[in-house]
Order: sequence, then structure tokens, then C-alpha cells
Amino acid sequence: MALAATSPAMVGRSDQLDGLRSALASATGGVPVTVVLGGEAGVGKTRLVTEFAAEAERGGARVIVGQCVNLGGDGLAYAPITGALRELAGQLGADALLAAAGPGRAALTSLLPDLPHDGDQPAGTSQGRVFEAVTGLLEHVAADRPLVLVLEDLHWADRATRQLLGFAVRALGSARVLIVGTYRSDELSRDHPLRQLLAELERVRTVHRIDLPRLTEHEVAEQLTGLAGAPPPVDAVRRIHARSEGVPFFVEQLSDLDDGTSLPESLRDLLLVRVEQLSDESQRLVRLLAVGNDRVGHDLLAAVAAVDADALDRTLREAVSANVLRVDGDGYAFRHALVREAVHADLLPGEHARLHALYAATLERQLESGAVPRRAVTAEAAHHWFCAHEHEKSFAASLQAAAEARSLSAYGEAQRNFERALELWDQIPEAAAKAGFDHAELLARTAAAANNAGELDRALALVDAALAEVRAAADAVDPGRIARLLGFRGSLLSELGRPGATAEVERALALIPADPPTPRRARLLQKYVSRLMMDGRQANAVALGREAAALAHQTGEAESEFRAYVVLGPCLVHSGHVDEGMEALETAQRLAGERPEWLVSYHINMSDSLHLLGRYGEAEEVAEQGIDRAGAVGLARTLGTMLAGNAAEPLLALGRWDEADKVIVRALELDPPGRHVWHLSVLRSWLALWRGDAEAASRFAALVHDRLAGHDPGPQYVLPATRAAAEAALGRGEPDLAWQLIRAAVDASPGQQYGYELPLLGAAGWALEARARADVEADVEADADWLRGRLEPIGDWGPAPAWTPMVRAHLSSLDGPAPDAWRAALDAVEAAEGPAHLRPFAGYRLGEAYVLLGDRTAAAEPLRRAADEADRLGAGLIRRWIDDLVRRARLGLAPSTPDGQAAASFPALTDREREVLRLVAAGRSNRQIGEELFISTKTASVHVSNILAKLSVSGRGEAAARAHREGLLDDPAARSVS
Repeated sequence: MALAATSPAMVGRSDQLDGLRSALASATGGVPVTVVLGGEAGVGKTRLVTEFAAEAERGGARVIVGQCVNLGGDGLAYAPITGALRELAGQLGADALLAAAGPGRAALTSLLPDLPHDGDQPAGTSQGRVFEAVTGLLEHVAADRPLVLVLEDLHWADRATRQLLGFAVRALGSARVLIVGTYRSDELSRDHPLRQLLAELERVRTVHRIDLPRLTEHEVAEQLTGLAGAPPPVDAVRRIHARSEGVPFFVEQLSDLDDGTSLPESLRDLLLVRVEQLSDESQRLVRLLAVGNDRVGHDLLAAVAAVDADALDRTLREAVSANVLRVDGDGYAFRHALVREAVHADLLPGEHARLHALYAATLERQLESGAVPRRAVTAEAAHHWFCAHEHEKSFAASLQAAAEARSLSAYGEAQRNFERALELWDQIPEAAAKAGFDHAELLARTAAAANNAGELDRALALVDAALAEVRAAADAVDPGRIARLLGFRGSLLSELGRPGATAEVERALALIPADPPTPRRARLLQKYVSRLMMDGRQANAVALGREAAALAHQTGEAESEFRAYVVLGPCLVHSGHVDEGMEALETAQRLAGERPEWLVSYHINMSDSLHLLGRYGEAEEVAEQGIDRAGAVGLARTLGTMLAGNAAEPLLALGRWDEADKVIVRALELDPPGRHVWHLSVLRSWLALWRGDAEAASRFAALVHDRLAGHDPGPQYVLPATRAAAEAALGRGEPDLAWQLIRAAVDASPGQQYGYELPLLGAAGWALEARARADVEADVEADADWLRGRLEPIGDWGPAPAWTPMVRAHLSSLDGPAPDAWRAALDAVEAAEGPAHLRPFAGYRLGEAYVLLGDRTAAAEPLRRAADEADRLGAGLIRRWIDDLVRRARLGLAPSTPDGQAAASFPALTDREREVLRLVAAGRSNRQIGEELFISTKTASVHVSNILAKLSVSGRGEAAARAHREGLLDDPAARSVS
């Protein structure tokens, strides 16, 4: 993959750029401003200033730049000022520059000897005159157009430049001048001369300080996308963000490394420069710290270093003052993780092993004394023994650390330690005896940890390896062991949406006789019922679910009894036995008691059942409780993201789209495995469509389609994915494709899945009517009969009272405008809790029917109400339909307003834009808005830009003033206009 040298677009920094814009606006208004922009090396100060300078020039400002140079000592006097003045002379011409300097031209020529001057003028002048000449020149030049003076790398500024800057800040008066100075915050030691100047400047009202932070993981992903021209893999983003710690320069340097381990030699040399400037004693201590963890506590460091306290403090202070290390609580860490990485890589082989062994032995002594928590020390000691090549000690510590992590639901940590034990197995004499189990069991335990950590592909590979070993033992192995592994494999195949999951569990079940009843058969029978549910074979699942619950109860297999009921519940609900199904789920909750992992499963199936039944508020509440529980037991990435989808769906139905979007984005950031990411992507596609972005909806739908290819996830994933793809096709104006997608998915589904099928039948009615309007050649009557046949058995199940009138209105419209049918549909959806988007949809279709019949007066009210509802939701797709209809029909529709108030003369703001506007009016920055609303800074910036455009204002202050004047902050109801 070819990479750009630098990201073609600046990433993030919207808050900082806004700060510079505000400063320039003040300077343009006659209030000179100075901005000092600080940040560590490589964080992007120059990129930000360059982007701002280009924007300022496009806006009519004049920009000149001076660069401080590192010459050692105090440097060349006025070096950056001289550079900036030379640039100004190049822009104005020497004569114009001297004319602008006026009486100060003599002092100016002492800075720029190449300028023409009278021979009678002195070659040098006093410092005071230089200061007056430079500030006078800046004021004169800025009278014509605003002037931006950029002074880069003030940490290298000479004394004279610092003094001139301090003078100019106070002396510029009302000049239209903005001074921007950048400096490296990691270069400022306690006695650095710039520290004193910054402290003095902070007391001046017109001086603002901006700190440039490191990039977030999301922003690193954006930067990598810009570098490569395509979105990078999630694991690559996480790896590079972790290693670079969000420093853009390091991101660029690491972006083309495939192995994720080695550092470019040029970067390693750069990172080691400061380390090599330390004394020998401090360098030894830094190497010792590099072998430790990301952070090393003072007590551990003192024990490992084995030097007297004064010597330790002295060497630490030197490394901290040089910005190689930083104090972190009661310990120490490297200023940047890559410095630690470079130092660690520079260790000699013998030194590397010796220092790791020293840490491990010290940790174990602390463990024996009871001075430290067992879990943290055991895992760290296992790592150090491994790096020291003490394999037997590392093997024992790894198994112990894995068991401790598993008991605390730290599944990722458990997997890492089990994996290390697997790596060491062949190097350990009598490994099985020392572990207490054989290699196949270690594979199975590692697979279980990987499964819970969300590493499903790895878990499947480990189970396959375990099965191969167990089968190779043939008669010496208990069939129950093979059955357990086959059942586990079936579960993994199901989670990954791969074919063969049910058949694998059937094979496992065949290995365990039904008589006598055993807990093992109860567990497998429950797994089989789960697979039947996922396959959509509800009737079979109900019959066997009752049997599984009874067998589990009989054999004392409590967890299997719970899981049988938690699956039986939704199967009964889908089969039309709603009360019985809810009772089964309540039984499952009772059996779970206070067991958190069991309750997570209950929350999943209960929230899904409530949502499918149209009880959206209850569904969202149950799902949110489940998300909290999943996080508490280490399942946030797996079952937690599944619950996020279960929470987002009812939020969408309730019309709380911004909240749903937030839930979806947060869940996707966790990189969910298998089926969970499909579900979330489907919801993302649906939301993008109804917000009016058909292109994004189609892109997300295509992504889901590609991911589902070759998989068999079952109807509960296939049918919603089909709905998203079909509605995206309808949004693009391809009704025949939408119909074909729906027919293929529904006809392939075993039996009827009421909850998943109803919304799809709504899309089918839309597609059928749109095909007829487009004169697509088809047997419309036969297709309509098929649709009626699918709808009839559902009766009034769950949300059918809302969906059925919608489908019937589409069918009635096959014969022409059907206002009565759409009026009935509108009444039905307004009486229901949701889905909220059906209200403006039905209102629009009612108004359209009246327009087609020529009754424009009757059309006005439903269209006005539909516009209001669409604006409240942020349903851009429907609002666009309404605007188009109003324009074509020349209705001259006035907006509806609360309490007869006059309509605002700007497009309606969405609920989220109103939230953002309130925070803008409260003086919040984009970063603060993002933190408060749980959105990215970039998204906040986009919202602010949209608000400014809608309100036709040029800045945040003007937006706040208009918001107060129009009552936008007091009245939460949206105002809409056509």
C-alpha cells in the first residue's frame, strides 16, 4: 500500500483552529492578540500554524513567519524577527518597507543591513529603538490589512527576541496584529528562560495560551486513512495509536510498518538523542526502567536498582529534568512510550535477560512478603521470567496468572497468559504433570478465554487443534470430552455466522446417550435448542426447549436450566405465545439470581423480545442495564456490543436517533466480533438512509452484504440486513431490486419470524407500490396476494397494529391515491409508541394522496405536521420528499409554529443541533461540547458549522445572540419551514 509522506488533511485540531480564528477576528477588529501555542515535539504545531496561516491569507490577512534556530547558548540576536522582516520586505519591497518604518528606519537597517540606507546613518542603535522600530512597523503595515506574525520554536529564541516579544505584546495598542508563537513544551526545563516570559505573558489580558494535545484513537484512524488513502484495519489503528500515543509525527513514522514491532532506524536514533545526553548513571537507570512495565513504582525501582536513596533520587531527577522520564503518581514512566521501546531495543542480549530476571526475582520476593497484590505481580513476573528465558518459572507463573485473571473476568489477560503457556509447553519437562492437565485441555481453556475476549477466530482455531489431539488419542479418550469440544465448536461457528453450527451440536449430542439422564446431555441439549432458535426453527426449539429445561432441572444442571428458559422465552414469543414466552423469561431471571454473567444473557433476550413486541421504552431500559452488567464482568466487547444493538434499535423506534447513534458508534469503537458488528452496521445503514444520506446507507448496506457472504447467521440477522439493503435501494430509486431482495430473504426463512418480518413487510409494501408507479413489468396482483398472505397470520401480534395499516395503505395505493388508507395508517402510527419515522412517512403519504387528487387545501395540514415531525427527528429523507412535493405542487406551505408564533426565517435545527447551540451559547469549546455530548470534537465542529450556516451568522457569539433573540434556547420544540 502506497503511503503519503504526510496526511493530506489536518486531523482534529478544530478547537485549536477555532481559537486561532477567534484571535484573528479580535485582531482584525483592532484588538491586538498574542497566542502562544505549546505542545511536545511532533504533535503538529507547525502543521496547525501552516493551515491557519493559509486560511488567514485567503481571508485577506498578511502573514509573515520567523523561525528560531537552535545554535546553542543564547543564539543569534533577533534571528526570528530578522527572518520575518526579510519576508515582509519581499512582500512589500525594500522601499515600501523603509517608508512604512518611518523614523525607525535607521534602527530597522541595523537588523537588515542589506536594506538601502544613507551613509550618514549609524550602523547600530539601542535596543529600545529597535523595539520601537519593529512595533511601529508592524502597526503601520497592519493598518492596510490585518497582519499575522508567526514566531516558530520560541524555546530556541534568543534573549533579545524574548525581550522584544514581551515589549510588543504590551506596546501594539490598537494595531490589527496577531502574534502566534510556538514552542515545545517538552523542551522547557525548570530553569528554561522561556518559562519566565510565558509566566509574564499570561498576566496580559490579550495573550492566550493554546495547548496542542495528542490525537485520540479515532483521530489516529483518520490520519492513517489520509496517509494510505483507505480506512486501515482496526487492529492496526489500535497498535499504532498505542505505540505513537497519538503524536502525529510518530503515527506517520509507524504507518508503513507491517510487523508492528521494529522501529525505523532514523526514528530510533531520534528518540535516543536525549537519553544519550544523560550521565552514565542516569542512562543505566533509564535502561532499567525500560525493562519494567509501562509504569514502575518507586519502591519496586528502588529494590531492583539496589543503590542508595540519594543516588537514586539524583539520577531520577536528572532524567526527569531532561524530559526523558516523568513522575506518574508514586512511580515513574517514560515521557513517551516509543522512547521506552527504543531504549529497550538497544539493550545488549545479556543485559536484557539479566535485567528481566532481576525484576522477576524482586517481584516474587515482594509477593512472598505480601507487600503487593498477587494478580498484578504474578502476571508481570511471568512476563519477566519469559524474557529472561527462565521457561519453567514463566510457565508456572503464566498458568497462575491466567487462572487469577479468569476468576476476575479479565479474559483478554487470561488469554495472553494461556497463550504464553502454550508457547512454552514443549520446552517444559513433564509439562502435563506440572500444569495438572494435558495440552488439549490447555488449548480448550485458552479458547474459552479467547471466546470471552471476543477473539472468535482464534478461539475456533484453538478448539480445532484440541479436537485433533483428542481424536488422535482415539479409545483412550472419554467421548464426553469430544462432545464438549464439538458443542463449543458449534457455538463458535454460530457466533461467527458460519455454516454447520447446528450440525456440529447434533454430532456432539449423539455422543451422549439420553439414558441415564446426565448433566452433560442437559448442557448439550440446551446448546442444541439455542442453535435451533438461531436457525429460525422456533417450533422445534419450543418442544426441545421444554425438554432441555426439565432435563437440566432433573440433573441439577442449574446453568443449563437457566439457559433453556432464556432461549425458550423468545421462541415462544416468536411463535405467537407472548404471555407464555414472557413468563419463561421471567423464570430465567429468577434462576439467574445475582449471577451477573447469567443476567447478561437474560438482558439480551428480554430486551430483544420487548423490542420486537413494540414495547420500545421497556426494551431500551432492559438493554442499558445489560450493557452495564456486561462491562462489569469483562464482556463489554462481546455481549456488551450485542446489547448496544439491542438498546439502539428501540431508541431508533422511539425517535431518539442521536442517542442511538451515540450507542452504535461507541459499540463499533470496541471492535465487536462476528455477528455483533453486522447488527450494528445494519442499524447504521438504516439511520443514514432516514437522515437523508442514501449514499452512506448504501455503503453500509453493501458492507454488511459483503460480510454476510458465505455466512449463515440465521433469520434474526439476515432479515434486518435485508430490510436495510431494500430500503437503501428504495432510497436510490431501485424498487425492483428492493422487492427481489425481500422476496428472496423471506422465502428462504424457515417459518415466520413475526418480529423480524413485520418491518420487512412494511418495506415490501413500499417496494411493491413503487414498482407499480415505475411501471416495472411484474405480476402485481400475485405479488400483492403474497404480501397479504405473509401479513394475515401475524394478526395483531406485537407492533402489527402499527405496521399492518401501513402495508394496507401501500396495497390500496396500487389502485391510485388512497387518502382514507393513509389517514388510517397515520392514526395507527400516532397511537403507537413507535416506530417514530412512520409518523412523518404516513403524514407525507397522506398529503401526497390529497395533492394527487387535486385537494391542495386538505394536503396542507398533514404535510405541515409531517414536516415538523421530520425536523424533530432529523429525518432528512422525508423532509426532502415533503419539500419537493410542496415545490412541485406550489402549495406555498407555511410552517406550523407553536402558540401561533411567527416562523423563524431559517431552516429548522435538529434536536442535536439545539443541544450544541445551547452549549455554544454557554461558551463551550468544540472539545467541551464533544465531551459533554459524548461525540468527537470533529463531529461537534460539524454541528457548529451547520448551525452557523442555518442561522446565517458568521461566528459563535452572533449565533448565541440570535438563539436568545429567537427563543431557541427556551423552547425545545423544533420550528420548521418549507
